[in-house]
Parts: sequence; structure tokens; C-alpha cells
Amino acid sequence: MFRAFLSDAKNLKYIIESMSDLVDEAIFFLRKNQLSMEACDPSLVCKVELDLYSSFFNEYSATDEQTIGLSMNALRKVSRRIHMGDGMFMELNGGTMDFILKSSIERQFQCLLLEPQVEVLPSINVDYPVSIEMDVSVFKEGIGDAAIVANSVLFEATPDALVISAEGDTERAKIRIEKNSESIRQFEVREKCCSRFNLGYLISFLHSSYISDRVRINMGDKNLPLRISFPVEGLRLTFYLAPMEL
Repeated sequence: MFRAFLSDAKNLKYIIESMSDLVDEAIFFLRKNQLSMEACDPSLVCKVELDLYSSFFNEYSATDEQTIGLSMNALRKVSRRIHMGDGMFMELNGGTMDFILKSSIERQFQCLLLEPQVEVLPSINVDYPVSIEMDVSVFKEGIGDAAIVANSVLFEATPDALVISAEGDTERAKIRIEKNSESIRQFEVREKCCSRFNLGYLISFLHSSYISDRVRINMGDKNLPLRISFPVEGLRLTFYLAPMEL
């Protein structure tokens, strides 16, 4: 038996919409103290990891640990019907996961379970030389500026600053965020690093940015994936993105 309730489902709405941009199907692990999900996009360029701890929910009950598959496209359709202030029940009901949205009215949606294609996804355990936490609004502005001129973005981290830049056929954009900027919450750069990444994926990651006022960025040399996470009490949401050639 699995059943959970959120009095305000807006954060889950943002998370689902971000993940559904990246993956078609996902494996969900219904555990006694948390709901977890991990998935890679079809091209194995990015990986998403999500842990929703029991403290994230107002009510949470999972008597048996189970693994289920769900269509992210189906979840996206449900998430788009979540309005600000809606509460949401989630319940496993035989061959479906049922979602009940509660406001002044009650609306019910059912998503068919898929046969979970359990596979060993790549485990990413890296000691990153760069760890920067900043206001998410500043990072979004930098990515937005880069996106108007190119399809990829260059991150350059030095002990003094993070530089986000992009170059198109006729335009260039460059954003420099100093270590002592008011927007910086944490800045650790043990060695200078430079990597290029696909902007389309980063924009999809940032659909989840509404859940937090901060973003944590971890990167290394050109061979290491970028790690983007959003610190929020009660959950862990992490995106990994493979680098492009410089």
C-alpha cells in the first residue's frame, strides 16, 4: 500500500514538468521513508535523481517497498492541471497511480503503471573541484543571456569568479559573477576549470528553479559532468549533464 498527501502541490508540479522535458519514462521506488526516482534521457547526456523524503509530504505511508514505472508524459499532463494552492493525494491502486487534486472541487486522474525496466544507471560519485552556491535568479539570468546568442554555454571557474559565456555567428554574451558578489552563498574553487554544456538541457533543469531561491553548481574539468541541484528541505533534486567538446 502506498498513499501520500501534499497540502500544496506546486513544488511537485515544477519538478515533474522539468523532468518530463528530459525523460520519457521513469522508475519510481516507493520506500518506507521516501519516494525516489532516477532516469537518464534517451541519449544518456543527462541524468536526473529525485528523493522526496517523508518529511516533504503532509502524510506519507508505504507499507511495502515497490518499484513501478510511470510515463513522464502522463505525469506532465496531470501536473499541468495543478493550480496554485491545490492539495494532492497520491495513491497506488492496483495497476494505476491515482492522483486526486483538491481545492473547492475534487478532480481525479489515473496513470497506468508501466512494466519497470530496471537497469543499472551510471552512478556518479565525483569529488568536484568547484562548488558554488548562488541565488538562483542570478544563475537563471546568466543562462537566459547565453541562450539568446548560442545553443551552448561555456562555464569558466577561477578562484575569483564564475564566468558564463556564449558565442553565436554574430553575437556574444558574457556574464561574470565575482566571488564576493552579494548573490554568492558559497564559493569554493580548488583549481581553474572550463567546460562547455548544452543550453537546451540547462533550460529544462531550470524549470525546477521555482522550488528554491538557491542553486548549487558543481563542475570540474572538460571530462566531468556538470551537477546542478536545488537545496530544499525535505527533498533532493539533482541533475547531471555531460560536457560538450571545447
